[in-house]
This record gives sequence, C-alpha cells and structure tokens, in this order.
Amino acid sequence: MLLASAHAHAREPPTPANQSVPTPDASESETTESGTTEPSVLAAPHDPDAVRRQSWIACVNGAAPCVRSRPARALLLSLGMAGGALAAGLLFGLGDRLAPGDPATLLVGLSGLAGAGALAGMLAGRLGPDGPAAPDRLRPPTLSLAHAYSGPQILDETRPHSLTLRIAPNLFLPHGHGRARLFGHVGGWLNPARDVDPRPQLTEALPEQQGTAPRVLEQRHVSIGVGIDLAVNLPYPVLAPRRSAQLGAAELRYRPEVQIRRDRFAPDTPESTVLERTMLLPLTAGVRWHLSPRQRFTVYFGPRFDFVAFSDPASAGGSDRLHRGGPQRGLLYGEAWYDIDVPLTARPRRDDRVRSLHATGQLTLGYVHSGFDGQGFDFGPVVGFLGPLHLAWSTRLRPVGSPVAAQLGAFARIGSGTTLGLELGVVAPDLHARGRTSR
Repeated sequence: MLLASAHAHAREPPTPANQSVPTPDASESETTESGTTEPSVLAAPHDPDAVRRQSWIACVNGAAPCVRSRPARALLLSLGMAGGALAAGLLFGLGDRLAPGDPATLLVGLSGLAGAGALAGMLAGRLGPDGPAAPDRLRPPTLSLAHAYSGPQILDETRPHSLTLRIAPNLFLPHGHGRARLFGHVGGWLNPARDVDPRPQLTEALPEQQGTAPRVLEQRHVSIGVGIDLAVNLPYPVLAPRRSAQLGAAELRYRPEVQIRRDRFAPDTPESTVLERTMLLPLTAGVRWHLSPRQRFTVYFGPRFDFVAFSDPASAGGSDRLHRGGPQRGLLYGEAWYDIDVPLTARPRRDDRVRSLHATGQLTLGYVHSGFDGQGFDFGPVVGFLGPLHLAWSTRLRPVGSPVAAQLGAFARIGSGTTLGLELGVVAPDLHARGRTSR
C-alpha cells in the first residue's frame, strides 16, 4: 500500500579519494592521492576538449577510494537501454503467448527504472557535483508512522485513508562486513472503501446519498508484513588501483519476506465475505551498486508463492470460518530502487556560527513488480502486467551530538491510481555485533 519498507540500505562503503586536476604546467602525467595515474592535459595540447574529457572520467572529489561516478551512470544507462530493448523484442515477439509471470515484463520495469535513475543521477550530478558520502546517510527509520490517501472521493463512493506502523532496526556485523535488518509493518484502512453500481437505476437520489446509483460493495483492508534484509559488502576495489575500473562498490543482498493481506467485503447483504492472501518470498536476492558515494542502485528478484483463504457465508459454520488452499506459484517478484543523497547543511552558515542541527535529504525512485495489491502501470503491449512506480523524498534532522534523529518523508505511488502519503519516523542508534577477540 505504501512505499515498500523493504527498500533496505547498507553501511556506507569506503568513500573515494580526491583526484588532483592537472594544470597547464603539469608534467606528462600526474599521480592522484589514490595512487592512480591520470593523463595530463599536455598529453593532447591541441585538443580543446581534453580538460572536459578528463573531468568526465575523474574520481569523485574528496572521497577514497576512487569512484568514477559519470562512467558508472553511463554504464547503468546503457544496461537499462539494452535490457529494455531485449524485453520489448521478447514481448512483441511472444504476442498472445505472453503470461503475467513472464520474465520479460519484469525486465521492462527493472530496465526502465535503471535508465530513469541513471538520468536522474546525471542531472543531480550536474546541479550539485558528486562529493564524499553524506555524514548521516538516510536509511529506513527505526520506528515510523505513515499515512496515505488514494485520491478524491467520487459521487457516493469513498476512497480509503490508510495508517501503517513500521519498524526497521539495524544490526551491523563486525569489521564492517555487512548488516542485518529486521523490518516489518502492520496497518490498514482507517475507513472502508465503498463502491456503487454505475448503471442508472433510479430517477431520484437515494436516502443518505447524493446520486441515484446504489452502493453495492463495502471493503475493509488490513496489511501485515515481516522480513529480514541481509547485506554483505564485496571487496572494493577488486583489482589493483591501476587496473580496476573503479566504478563503485557493490553489495550482495538476501531478503526473505512474508506479507499478508486480509480484506472483508460486505455487499448489500447483512453478511460479509473474508478474503485472506499470503505472499511468501523465501528466495528473494539482489545486489546494490554504489555508483557514487551519494547515489545507489538496488535490484531484487525471486520466486513468489501465494496462499489464499476465503470464507463462505452461506456454508455451515458461519462467515468467520476460512477455507484455506494450497500454495500457488505467483508472479516473478522484483524491485528496483535508485537513491540520491542530498546534504542540506553541508555548507557553513553565512554568519559563521556553528550549526545546532544537521539535515540530510534523499530522493528515491522505485519500481515494484508484484501485483499483490492490485496496483499496476499500463504501457504499450504490457497493459496490466507492470507494477507501480514510486517516488519519495525524505529528510533526516539530527541535533548536533544527539544519538536520536527525526526523519520526515513524503511519497507517491503511481499505478492504476495515484496514492500520496506522509511519514514521520524516529531514528534510534544502530546495534553493532562484537567480533571474537583472539587470546
């Protein structure tokens, strides 16, 4: 219903070192602080674009080890375009044989998000040059409360407001090897959703209604989910500094999860029907790519198993007894996220006074390929197969020296409908596991 809380974050990787910029008086080549050798401008004295080309492939200023963020984003954009072209060819080639769980539909969403994120990262890099990692990088708050609204009310119909409580404590492994996060949520609609029969049936307004269409369905909704997100840092740089492409660190992810949705439908009868759907994701795995100290691309995918239970008001035992079915293989599950950190208080104050509050922002683009909540995005030949798009902005406010911070957020989900929401959270200190000491 809301921006997926499984959108997990890991510990900041070692940040790249500053690369010295050659001057016209430099020698044939110069050695940067990270130990890499870069060609000098004098290597091509008659080339007016030499400085621009070298700055394009340069390491991020003020960070170590080296990360070449511009080539990394260009590579991600190329991969997104190639994946989109491959997926489009498969979709058009398959034609009527396309199934909802076809991997090509998942590839469309993941490739589109990769390309859109790379373009947004390029624009952010132009507006504010890439720099070292934010000192207080945003992650999901330890405890938060989110409110969402799915759109304005239509004549005699009601759109629900939802309220969700989320948790996401972090446990960092010894020696910076990785992180484990327990995440979960519980929430539901604050008011029932009511639908009417659109067919004209009466000539006068009904009692307690403004229109002539009778209300035919009332729905209540509850959502529960829990999971564990494990992140393991890969060595970076992998090769020697002079041989490594230095396009950013990476992490391996494993995130088993279970989600439950319970809906109670009450047609224009005194009895209601209960529908309970459970989504089990035991093998969801992924990878995170740190394209720069302030930009990250994360992708998850894995098999999905569904369990459905329902009540039959007309059967013996009443409407509260659920009939449970066996496991069913669902759609191939997938997610993709692109995060951009924006330090809001990096510059000193104009009056040179010491700041009493640090603020850090984060822009998030996301895509969730699930169909579990009935939300989708229609595009071309994949009508009804693509998942919703997510857009979010979060701000963390931390008093100087305080172990606790406040985190505020606003998010939107765009699919078959548009959902807007606000989130208020508290960030508690992370837990750290102690490694064994040798005697």
